[in-house]
Amino acid sequence: MLNVLLDFDGTLFDTDKAHERAFRFIFQSHGLEGFNSYEEIKGIRTIDVFSQYVSNELAEQLAKKKTEYYLKNVDKVESLVDSSLLKACKEKNNRLFIVSGGSKKSIYTLLKNHNILYLFDGIITSEDYNQSKPHPEPFQKCVKIFNIKGEVIGVEDSTAGIQSLKSANILAIGVHNECVRDISDIYYDDINHFLKSYILNE
Repeated sequence: MLNVLLDFDGTLFDTDKAHERAFRFIFQSHGLEGFNSYEEIKGIRTIDVFSQYVSNELAEQLAKKKTEYYLKNVDKVESLVDSSLLKACKEKNNRLFIVSGGSKKSIYTLLKNHNILYLFDGIITSEDYNQSKPHPEPFQKCVKIFNIKGEVIGVEDSTAGIQSLKSANILAIGVHNECVRDISDIYYDDINHFLKSYILNE
């Protein structure tokens, strides 16, 4: 049995553009200087992104506004993963978990919309830990809360996510993002290729 800890945004769902638009809207509407490249903040909790620019109290407010803006367009977000492959992984008695910097509301909304919530054995969202990726806490929290034993691997598409996995001493599989190719333990251009090749041995 293999325990697979999966990032959500950019790994399972093509949410990067929607999240970037939401961040840039909030930054601009509140007169904040903001980031140059989305890659700089990718994988980091929303509240922790804003905390770099404003007080913790205001960061919490801006994070809520950002999530609200993002959810207005969530129906347009497409899945990156083939659900039939996830089902096949489960049928081989593997356990699937999500470890994300996204909010519980945004993650559960998409999983329910695409009818794949039931495939996951546990979900860790931004509300479940104190320190964002690249800190190891998100993945460590998942292992602890769900009492994960045996072989564990993680799948990420962001630099912060790969660094978080490595700090947690978990094999780091990179997908979808050339920026993480060289820092990943193993890299696949596509998550479906990873599922077929690494887990299903197809």
